[in-house]
Amino acid sequence: MAIATRISAKIKFSIERMLGGGALLQLLLAWGIVVLVAITGGLLAFYLSRGEADLSEEFWWSFLRLTDPGYLGDDQGLLRRVISTLLTVAGYVLFMGTLVAIMTQWLFRQMRHFELGQTPVNFRNHTVLLGWNSRTLPVLNELINPIIPEQYVNKIAILAEDITQGPSEELHGEPLSRRDRRRIVLRSGSILNPEHLERVAIADARTVIIPSRSNSAEQTLSADTDVIKVLLSLQTEHASGKAPRVVAELQDARKVPIALHTYQGDLQVIASDLIIARILKRSTLYPGLSGAVNALLIDPEQAQFMPESADAFVGKQWKQVFAGAQKATPCGILRAQPGKRAGTTETILAPSGEFTIEAGDEILYLASSHADAQEHNRPSTHRPMQVSERLVTPVRALKRRVLILGWNNRVTTLLDEMAKDDRTKYYVTNVSSATVEERQQLFNERWPGNTKQLEIHWQQADYTAESVMMALKPQDFDSVMLFSSDRLGSGEEADARSIVAFMLLDYLLAQGKHATRPHIMVELHDPSNAAYVNHSNNEVLVSSVVVSHVLAQVAVYPQLRVVYEQLLSADGARMALRFLPEKLQRTISVAELREYAFAERSVLLGYQEAGDKAVLNPSVKTQIKASAKTQLIVLQGV
Repeated sequence: MAIATRISAKIKFSIERMLGGGALLQLLLAWGIVVLVAITGGLLAFYLSRGEADLSEEFWWSFLRLTDPGYLGDDQGLLRRVISTLLTVAGYVLFMGTLVAIMTQWLFRQMRHFELGQTPVNFRNHTVLLGWNSRTLPVLNELINPIIPEQYVNKIAILAEDITQGPSEELHGEPLSRRDRRRIVLRSGSILNPEHLERVAIADARTVIIPSRSNSAEQTLSADTDVIKVLLSLQTEHASGKAPRVVAELQDARKVPIALHTYQGDLQVIASDLIIARILKRSTLYPGLSGAVNALLIDPEQAQFMPESADAFVGKQWKQVFAGAQKATPCGILRAQPGKRAGTTETILAPSGEFTIEAGDEILYLASSHADAQEHNRPSTHRPMQVSERLVTPVRALKRRVLILGWNNRVTTLLDEMAKDDRTKYYVTNVSSATVEERQQLFNERWPGNTKQLEIHWQQADYTAESVMMALKPQDFDSVMLFSSDRLGSGEEADARSIVAFMLLDYLLAQGKHATRPHIMVELHDPSNAAYVNHSNNEVLVSSVVVSHVLAQVAVYPQLRVVYEQLLSADGARMALRFLPEKLQRTISVAELREYAFAERSVLLGYQEAGDKAVLNPSVKTQIKASAKTQLIVLQGV
C-alpha cells in the first residue's frame, strides 16, 4: 500500500511539474494522453471486434475516432460502435477541450504579459520616470507642456509596479492629445530591481527622474532609502560607461550628501522638505510672496524660467542685455564650472549693470516661450532713466508669533529654517495629535541644544475641535499654518482634515470680529482642494505640485536647481516683494517699473494686486494702475 501511494504521488508530482512548465510541456502531456487512449482503443477494437484490419490499422481507426467525431456513423457492429462512441467522447474532452484550454491559457498569459508592459522599450535619448505616485502625473504634464520643445523631451517611459492597477486608467483620463499619448509608454516593474530598469531602456536614457513615492510618516525614511538604492543601481550599471543625467527627490535634505556620494554622474537632488519649508518661512515674513511662488511654480499659463545661449552677448555688459529685452525678462547669468562635478553651475542672478558676459555663459530668461527668449539676440545701449524715488522694501519683523497646526516631516525642516534665522525671532505653538515627546525628539535631532531664535510650545490636541481652537486664540498670532498630516492613510484624507480645520478657524475669526486677521497658510496635497480655502488673506501651497514642477524643470534644464535654491534662500539673490512710494502710485508702465527695479540691482519679474493673481513677465508696454497695495515681484540681487 505504501509503495502504491509513493508511486501515485510521484506520478502526480511529475504531471504537476509538466503542467507548470509552460504551454509546450502541457501540449506534450496532452498528446501523450491522446496517444495512450488511441492505443487502448485500437487494442480493444482489435481483440473485441475482430475484423479484417490488422493492429496498425486499428490504431489508426482509433486515432481518427478520437480526433474527428465525423467518423462515428461509419462503424458497423455493436462493440465497435460502443468503442467508437467512447473514443469520440474522450476526443471531445482530451483532444478538443484540453487543446483549447492550453492554447487559451497560453494566449491569456501572452496578452497579460503585453498588458503589463514587460517588453523593453526601444528608445534612445528619452526621459525615464521611475515610480507612479502623486508626483508622476504633474511631472508628466510639465514635461509635455508646449512651452518645452520636443528636442528637450522626446519620448517618455514610465516604470510602475503594475500599470494595469491604476496607472493606465489615470493616464487615459488625462486630457492629452493623440500625439502626446504616443510619446508616453508605460512599463511594469519594480524600481528597486535592476533587471526591471532595463524595461525602460535606462541605459540609453538622456534623463532619469526619481520622484519620492510617499509623504507618510512611516514611509519617508524608506522612500529616501529607495531613491538611494536606485542611484546605487545606476552607478553600478554605468560605472564604466556613459551615465544618464538623474534628477532625484529626497524628502530629507540631510540625505543629499549621501545621494551625491552614491551616484558620481550628473545628479541633481531636489530636497522637497527644504523647498516647501523655505517657501513657508519667507511667506511668514512677507505675506503675499507665496502667490508669486505659485504663479512661477504651479500656474501653467505663466511664464517660466529657461536658459538660452549668450553667444551674441560675449564681452558685453549686463545692462546691454537688459536694455534690449522686450518679450522676455533677463534674470541672470548661468556659468558652467569646469573641473567640478558634472552639472555644477554658478548662478549670478540680478547682476550689476557692469557685469561682463563671458564665452560659454547662458542667460536665464523668464519667458512664455523659447521663441520669445531667442528673439532677444543682440545687445542694446542702455539709457538709464532718471530715478527720483526708491521702491519700498517691506519691513522685516524682528519677532513673529506663529501657530502651526499639524505635523509632518516638513514642519521639522521649517522649524530648522526658523532656528537658523539670525534676524527674526520666532515664537511657535505647534498643535498636533502626535505626542509631544515624539515631536521634540525629531526636532532635537536637528537642534540638540538651545535655539536663541526659536521658542516652541508643544501641545497635543485635536485642533479640529472648536473648544481646542478657541483656547489657542489664533487671532493673537501673526501667522497660522495648517499642514497636511502624514499620519493619515492618503493625501485626500490629510487634505480633508486641513480643510475642516481651516473652516473652523475661518468661522471663529469671522465670529470674533477682530481688528486684524492673522496671515493664514494652508498646505495641501491635491490642487483641486485649493478652491475650498482660497479666501482673502489666505495663501495656499500645493506641495506636491510645487515639487513636481521643480523636478520637471530641473530634468529639462538642470541649471535651474541652483536657481530655485537661491530664489527661496535667505542669503544671496532671492525673490522678494516691493511696494511703490506714494509718488509712483499712479498709472505707470512696466518699462518704467523695470528701470526703478534695475536702479536697485533688481529684476522686475511681475506684479500682483491684493487678492488677484500674479502676472509674470508682463509686456514692457503694459500700463498698470498702481496703488499702495500693488506688489512688485522682484529678483533682488546682492
